[in-house]
Parts: sequence; structure tokens; C-alpha cells
Amino acid sequence: MFSIQTTYTNARQNLAKLLDRVANDNTIALITRKGHPDMAIIRADELSSILETLHLLRSPANAQKLNQALERSLARDSEPVIASESIVDLCQELGIAREQK
Repeated sequence: MFSIQTTYTNARQNLAKLLDRVANDNTIALITRKGHPDMAIIRADELSSILETLHLLRSPANAQKLNQALERSLARDSEPVIASESIVDLCQELGIAREQK
């Protein structure tokens, strides 16, 4: 699950490089330390996005509405795209004379 796993000692010695990698690769670093809980380093904007998603999905009713909206959006994305034509082109194709104003 974590792209980067390292020890506390290694993270401390290479903190700038570790932070750059997390930022540039948009990944999560897991730091292990004997006798202590594992810790994670994650971009702040990514954490904010995760927390917002959790908040929105906390309510079962809201989660259902969001899933239905996603399903509708995905269904629309799979519909064939109709090329738009100008009014003049459509009138010519259908043999309709356009009134001039």
C-alpha cells in the first residue's frame, strides 16, 4: 500500500530527499520505529482530500447520492459523442431554406 517504507533513522538522515519524493511522486512514506507506532508522511493537500471524502461518505444517504451521481456520469461518458454542426450545415443537409433576417 505504501510506495515508500523506511526506518526512522534513514528518514531522519534523508528527510529532505524523502519529503521531495513524497511531494513529487504524490506518494505516502511509511516510517517505522522500534517500540513506536508506524507513522506516515503524506502531502497536506492529499490528506485534506481524503478527509473531505471521508466526511462526505460518512452519511449513508449522502454516500448513496454521490454513488448514483457517479454512475450517471460514467454512463454519460460511455455514450457516443455527436459531432456538432452549424445551423447552415444542418439546413443544407436537410434541404431546408433558412430565412434571412
